[in-house]
This record gives sequence, C-alpha cells and structure tokens, in this order.
Amino acid sequence: MKTSVLKIRPLNYHQSMIRFVIFILISIPASLFSQEAKSPGYRNINSYLADFAKNELFVKKSLIDYSTSIMEDHRMERTSVSSTRIVDKLKKINVILKRFDKGFKNNTTLRDGFIRMNEKTIECMTNGTLILNDYELQSSKNMNDVKSNLTLRENNVKSYFNELKSYEETKTKFGLLFNIKINGFSGNNIFEYNAYQNILFYKINVIDQKILASISCINKDEFFESIATLDNIYKEVIMKTTDLKDDFRDSSLNEENVAYSKFIYDQKETMIPLFTDFIKEYEALQLLKEVKTPETKESIAKYNAKVRFYNASKNKLFDFLKVVQVSKIKMYNKWFATNHSFLVNNIKVENIYESYVAVN
Repeated sequence: MKTSVLKIRPLNYHQSMIRFVIFILISIPASLFSQEAKSPGYRNINSYLADFAKNELFVKKSLIDYSTSIMEDHRMERTSVSSTRIVDKLKKINVILKRFDKGFKNNTTLRDGFIRMNEKTIECMTNGTLILNDYELQSSKNMNDVKSNLTLRENNVKSYFNELKSYEETKTKFGLLFNIKINGFSGNNIFEYNAYQNILFYKINVIDQKILASISCINKDEFFESIATLDNIYKEVIMKTTDLKDDFRDSSLNEENVAYSKFIYDQKETMIPLFTDFIKEYEALQLLKEVKTPETKESIAKYNAKVRFYNASKNKLFDFLKVVQVSKIKMYNKWFATNHSFLVNNIKVENIYESYVAVN
C-alpha cells in the first residue's frame, strides 16, 4: 500500500500549543500574583483590590510575554519547558493564595474564584485539551472513540471559558458587596472565538485523517462511516462559522476555516467512486486467491488480469490522494498563517494596565 501519501503531516506540536496557550493563558485576568508571602491587614477594599489587581496583571503580563516569545521562537523544547514552568507557577500561586490571602473582612470569594480558574487552566494544560494536532493518533481509534474524543475536546474548551465567565461574575458580585465596581471583561472574547475556530479546524482534520486511515487499512465499513461523519462535521463547520462570522470585523480566520473545510469535504466526490472501485477489485482478488484449483495457463492468466485490474484501481485512488495531499498541505499551512495573523492583529495588549477598579 502507498501509505506515504495518507498521512497529514501537521506543523510541530508547539504550533498547536502556541494557539491554545495564547487563548487560555492571556485570557486569565491578571490580578492575583503579587501578594507577598504574608498579606497585610487591609484597611479598605480599595487597598485589597489594588494588591489583588497587581497580582492578576502580573500573571497576564508574564503570559503575554511568554506567548510573544513563542511566536518568535518556535522550538518545541522551548514551548514544552515554558508551559511546564507556567503550570508550576500557577500551582505555586494557588498554594500562596490559600495560605496567605485571607480575603477582605474574611470574604475570600474573589480569591477562591481566581484559584478555581487557575486550577482549570492547569487542568487544560495537562490533560490533552490543548493538544489539537494528534490526528494520526485519533485515526487509529474506532469511530465511536473518535466521535467521543471530538465531543470531549470541545466540551473541555467550553468548560474553560465557562470558568472564565464565572470568575468575571464573581468579581462583579464581590465588588457589589463593598460598593465597588470592578472593571471586568465586556464584548466579544477573541480568545474564545479563536478557540472555537481551532476546534472546528481540529475536527475536520481528525475525520480527514480517519478517512485516509480507513483507506490505508482497506476498511470499507470505517471508510463509509467516516464519510458520513465528515458530512455531519462539515455541516457543523458551516453552521458555527455562520454564527461566528459577525463577532469580529476581521473575518479572515472564519473564511479560512470555511475554505479549508470545503476543500476536505469536496474531495469525497472523487474519492468515493475511486475507493468503491478499488474495494471491488480488492475483494475480487481476495476471492480468487482463495480458490483452490490446479494452476493452468488459463487460471494464471485470469489471476494476472485480476491483479492488473486491482493495481490499476489502487493506482488511480492513490494518485488522486497524492495530488490532493499537495494542495491540502498548502491550505493547512495557510490556515496556521492566517490564525497567527488574526491573533497578532486583534489581540490588544496595550491596555493591559488599565484601571482595575472604579469607585461607584
């Protein structure tokens, strides 16, 4: 079998991590880090929130610096070490906060909400949620497991952003208790938008790789089940990108997702008849091999003719896949370039030190 043309060769692991480390880590409100080993007894709510804000801002600034450095230096080992360092830092922050931050007037809801968000970030960075280019690994699983994985990955991302929103609500409620307006996030969240676009891209690539794996293994049932799943995922991409298209004036990533998904979806029009013919010739050849009759000139000629038919059908299929793969890799890499440009052009980091609180 010509298996070499059946593998998507994704960009390095770190490039997948970059996208999601950016949206998860910069999304963290930036306030809780700078609490010293021993928090002072705060005389008023403004003092407490001012110190809390410094910590939160310290977290966000360090994560933005990290993301920027990763964009400039794409070495996988650097990404791995840096992400491990961030997880360790978040864990240490939580330990310090639990031990020394006693809240304001013994009210620790703001502190506890931030700790929960940190814990969710740690979970997402360590449980595989952020590894969104393991197409080949997923393609080795049965279709039920593939579908379950896709659902789980999306649910994990949704769960993370729900935790972010919960934290924003906690900040607002905490401020109201002490007649303080805490400046929170408002408007469309670029990181959430980017995350959902990435999930759609991941889904279409996983199912595409599963289709190629079923061809490589000559598994007719999995091939047609994969095609049916591709139909559903493509409909999902169109529906969700339509829902997302007006979230930002910059629609480049949305359009790139639609274009890439359509390319993957449209290849089935040629692929299905080629695979059907290939399977027909493959099964016919297997049946002929099972026939136990004495070799004659006629039987040898019949067998050789069947081998030629099989090889011809196989070559047509794999030649088509090879041509498609060339275009696919170009579009795949273009998607990453678009994703990178979208983040660079739309992440606003200059206002990171805006006022955290405003007295009513």
